[in-house]
Amino acid sequence: MDVLTVHYTPTALRLRLLGEGRRAEVLARQWVGLGVTLTLHPRQPPEASLSALLDACHWQQVNTPPTPAPGDIWVIAHEQPEDDLVWLDEAERAGVPVFAPGFPDRSTVHLPGRYVQGQPVRPGVAGRGRVTLVGAGPGDPGLLTQKAAVCLRDADVIVHDRLVSREILALASPDAQRFYVGKERSNHSVAQDDINDSLARWARAGYHVVRLKGGDPFIFGRGGEELEVLAREGVPFEVVPGITAALGVSACTGIPLTHRDHAQSVRFITGHLKNGSCDLDWPTLAHPGQTLVFYMGLGTLSAICDNLISHGASPERPIALVEQGTTARQQVHVGTLAGIAEQIKSLVIAPPTLIIVGDVVSLHETLAWFDPETAPSLGWSHGKHPTPSTT
Repeated sequence: MDVLTVHYTPTALRLRLLGEGRRAEVLARQWVGLGVTLTLHPRQPPEASLSALLDACHWQQVNTPPTPAPGDIWVIAHEQPEDDLVWLDEAERAGVPVFAPGFPDRSTVHLPGRYVQGQPVRPGVAGRGRVTLVGAGPGDPGLLTQKAAVCLRDADVIVHDRLVSREILALASPDAQRFYVGKERSNHSVAQDDINDSLARWARAGYHVVRLKGGDPFIFGRGGEELEVLAREGVPFEVVPGITAALGVSACTGIPLTHRDHAQSVRFITGHLKNGSCDLDWPTLAHPGQTLVFYMGLGTLSAICDNLISHGASPERPIALVEQGTTARQQVHVGTLAGIAEQIKSLVIAPPTLIIVGDVVSLHETLAWFDPETAPSLGWSHGKHPTPSTT
């Protein structure tokens, strides 16, 4: 489903909010004072604090389900994820623009960046303002660190990326204001400069801001770029590391990143450079005796394989593509540099997908132990895709 960023002015936004509890209230408070037209559609009487907010803002409550109308955006924020899914399906059938913070990959609209950047709608606490950069790990909520969980419970504001699963977001304080600023290739819901500015602004207003990123924020997570801005502006910050995707995927696929018989070093590589190219040190990367882990390389898979082969790597060198590693939707595709692109041609590969190249991949069949059926996390994708060629 295509995802659009809505570039309306606040007064042009007509929102139909589906929900009646704390999640709906926290979301509604983001739009206080911005001139948004909001109508609540609860299935049962809303909580008293939400009713009071409606009265204070002169917003409406209609005790019947919304009907599709031009210009309306449905905002879905029930207490139970399964209730959100019902209305996401209905919005898709009706062709209504929909924003569901709990299901960013099912949302067809991301509300404007100004709602992240806007002035805080309630006063923060003097001396509390700071930013905590938190790594959410590779997907399985059980791999979140204890310190990260504590920060989520303490946060006033959470600014999170696309690769943070809803199970992890569910651990946050229900009072925390949440902003989705996810990025996909060539599709950024909020510009990076706007994210940087928003972190500083909320912290200066006295809020504890948790910047929540998938994996580890210092491994291809732009964490360093964001902290540079905070450092320049004198905003206090700290960093809570997370298990990066390479480590989580390695463990859950039975592909050790190093092995005395196969690989004496490992390299983490981005498959998509800042300038959009895939111009890497291919002669060095083609050397044997090492493991290569490519992040964000699915779109340049053919170029990666071709360049490695043309610079001396064996066409038969093993390669693995791992979709949504550590989650219940983990899929592993094993092949060779020469054959993998053709092998997956008929499949729909769901991001995030990590690419591992090296002789260690040959150990997958022997060491694989992970059973997606028993994994606690549903992952980030809610669509269906074909059975992989090799699992």
